Amino acid sequence: MLGLTRGRLALAVATLALAGCTSQLGPSAGFNTPDTVGSLPADYEKVSADWVRASLNDPNRTLTVLPASSTVAECNIGVLGKHFGWRVPVRYSVSPDEGCGDCNAEKTVYLWFSDGKVERRSYFPDQC
Repeated sequence: MLGLTRGRLALAVATLALAGCTSQLGPSAGFNTPDTVGSLPADYEKVSADWVRASLNDPNRTLTVLPASSTVAECNIGVLGKHFGWRVPVRYSVSPDEGCGDCNAEKTVYLWFSDGKVERRSYFPDQC
């Protein structure tokens, strides 16, 4: 009898823990739907350049903001699901001592705009 009660108690605790975990998923964890993305900000090029420059050790590097995706794009958040947004590639120069291998002295970072701001960043066009 006591074993059965402990089993039910363990099941109840596990259920509550899982409910707490799944309630954390949603926009705060980066998940959204295509209809909640909103429009791309008119100043996305300036925002993108400023955002990337702020993350670089040398903000004076040459960088180019490439055109945003023409439609809402999607990227994979690991195996958990997808994030939707306007994908904006930003290419920037890197120095040879940064060990970029065969990157031809340039790297590209992809910014994902949703709800008017940068929501995610990735180094691959389909992963975030």
